[in-house]
Amino acid sequence: MLGQEEVYYSPLTETYPNIYRSEFKLVDRRIVFEPNDVTIVTETNQGKDIEVLNIQETQVLEDRLTLICENRSKRKITIVFPKEQEEFLYIDYYYRSPSTNEEIQIRLHVEEMQTGQGEPIKIKVG
Repeated sequence: MLGQEEVYYSPLTETYPNIYRSEFKLVDRRIVFEPNDVTIVTETNQGKDIEVLNIQETQVLEDRLTLICENRSKRKITIVFPKEQEEFLYIDYYYRSPSTNEEIQIRLHVEEMQTGQGEPIKIKVG
């Protein structure tokens, strides 16, 4: 990965504000991985929300690829992929709440991927 542009489509977002509850939302989202950046495009009622994350560092921790990123506001965002032996069905996105400094985890459930100019590939569920 990260050698060429890869695009993932995520129709479902799961939020873990703390260990005791999670919230699911249907969200039309596209995640584009490029060698130095991650761009997340989210469709909202007001139009498109575009977040560009500059990849500062890549790490492999516990068999998981971890991207340490910085957004345009210089806030740290961490993106974590599933363990190498697990199915690629989600991407985890971590950030600190600006108001409480609590770590928030968002799980972007992935449905399709596209590399290069080909047609999107459905990711097998189950």
